[in-house]
Amino acid sequence: MSDRIVPFKKFDDDKQVVFAEVYAPGVIDSQGDFMTQEEIEKMAWRFMSQGRVSKVDTQHDLIDNGSLVVESFTAREGDPDFIKGAWVVGMKLPDKEWRLAKDGQLNGFSMYGQGIRKERMVEMEIPDDGMLKGHTSEAEGHEHEYVVTFDKSGNFLGGRTVPDKSGHIHNIEKGTATERILEHSHRFSFMEYLI
Repeated sequence: MSDRIVPFKKFDDDKQVVFAEVYAPGVIDSQGDFMTQEEIEKMAWRFMSQGRVSKVDTQHDLIDNGSLVVESFTAREGDPDFIKGAWVVGMKLPDKEWRLAKDGQLNGFSMYGQGIRKERMVEMEIPDDGMLKGHTSEAEGHEHEYVVTFDKSGNFLGGRTVPDKSGHIHNIEKGTATERILEHSHRFSFMEYLI
């Protein structure tokens, strides 16, 4: 079962449509899994071919909320907004969900489904000090720089954000999101910073 939230990257206010990556190649999800570009494309095409464009719920309550997938594509090389090979959807939201999205209470897509795990060896070059820095996604009008650490075997140990202008921080314990503090959290991915 996958439960991965991907932040909204674009809003079309006139049409009440949000855009975000559903899944991006090589980006580790909250269960420690990832998919290749080819696997993502198959998944996206299967979803569309099965006509599941209105099978959208809120907070995994499994009750269709009236949202509709109105665009679906695989991001191409040079796309200014999305990772190459990512499955991107544009989703028209009903009034209630649109207000929640604009207020930041709904901040992304969370894919829910079943998959088959295949063990794969991934080689990553982690800095000698085991520390990796990056930037979170924006939430509540700000982002954070973050630092995560790894042990000598490459196991993720966690981390925290650097204080923003207001002085608050978020701990990073697992997955792809910071802990929730001051009624918000931030999404992050450290994979693009690894060589």
